[in-house]
Amino acid sequence: MLVRAPATARRPRHSATLRQEAWLAYGLLTPTLLVIVFLVAYPFASAISLSLQDKMVGAPGRFVALDNYLDLLRDEVFLRTAWNSVLYTAVAIALKFVLGLTMALVLDQERRVNNVFRTLLFVPWAVPVVIVALNWRWIFDDLSGLLNNFLITFHLTSDIISWLSDPRLAMGCVIAVVVWSGTPFYSMTFLAGLQAIPKELYEAAEIDGASVVQQFFFVTVPRLRTIFLTTVMLSTIWTATNLQFVLILTRGGPASRTEIFPHLAYTTALGARRLGMGAAVSLVFFPLLVVLIILLTRRMLRQADE
Repeated sequence: MLVRAPATARRPRHSATLRQEAWLAYGLLTPTLLVIVFLVAYPFASAISLSLQDKMVGAPGRFVALDNYLDLLRDEVFLRTAWNSVLYTAVAIALKFVLGLTMALVLDQERRVNNVFRTLLFVPWAVPVVIVALNWRWIFDDLSGLLNNFLITFHLTSDIISWLSDPRLAMGCVIAVVVWSGTPFYSMTFLAGLQAIPKELYEAAEIDGASVVQQFFFVTVPRLRTIFLTTVMLSTIWTATNLQFVLILTRGGPASRTEIFPHLAYTTALGARRLGMGAAVSLVFFPLLVVLIILLTRRMLRQADE
């Protein structure tokens, strides 16, 4: 008569290896988690806490709930800042997109001096933002500026133009500097995408009788659609959160005509020393950036899967 031996519990053969890999994974993730906690999560939570307080520099904070946000919504300067921020970002992005795509299409053509043109084109993007802003402030200067001296020397005008002090011109001047500095990023990204499009597609379209315009809309644009979206989203975040240009060129003036969210938060928190209100200004603008970041992340992950 056969008797079946009781089954004994058997440990997985690779359990020790799995535990070692798990500890290794935790060890590799720990530096990243620490950076996220101390440089992202903690400052963000601290900003939310400050925005709910009437907090001055060097004084204890007093909890006021949503009063800071309600005061902002009733403030004419804040409402003007919201409109300025939308106008500044939208116009700058649109101009950079059009100019960047145009330059990329021109540089994609075969020419003997293309490398020289590409090098010169990318110089504005390589120069530090502070240096760019300081140079343009000198160009726009009322008395010693290059632009006014040029116009007067060649008798194009007899009056000194206050480029950065005139409410009608200040925002346009700031946007022009932002476009000058940021367009090379668009050109470089779009040019890389253009050079990745197989030439056979254009040859096939030409054989089928497609014109240059039709080739652009039915071959180039569909192939660059993902690059367009990613570039615009990244540039929107960078443009909307940039502080240096407005701070150096106009400091939000004249009469708050160039005031944008980053500069308003800076002057409120560090200039007026109202840390709670400054944090509230920053967080009012934050949800829009979160939406853009989520859309950008999804697009990039979808592109990686494809």
